[in-house]
Amino acid sequence: MRPARLLLIALLGLTSTQVYALRCGNQLVTDGMTRYEVRKRCGDPDDSYLRYETHYRRNALDESVAYEVEVDEWIYDFGSSSLDRRLIFINGRLFKEEILD
Repeated sequence: MRPARLLLIALLGLTSTQVYALRCGNQLVTDGMTRYEVRKRCGDPDDSYLRYETHYRRNALDESVAYEVEVDEWIYDFGSSSLDRRLIFINGRLFKEEILD
């Protein structure tokens, strides 16, 4: 029974996704938050970069339609005892958080 338990743990480890949650003080920052909410909890970022990307999709008539997406990247440097974080906002909402080396 022990090998079966180890196999189950290994399979669960392969299927799980890595989840990050940025903590600023005693407040948690999660996906879907607005830039205002993040700035209110964490303060201004140490660096930021705003760009626009053109994406394409097909409509009901199978025509290609272009649309603009605003991508805003924020970098937080919490000092030498912590890893830097990159927050990526899509159209003003937190889409993803990355831990930088």
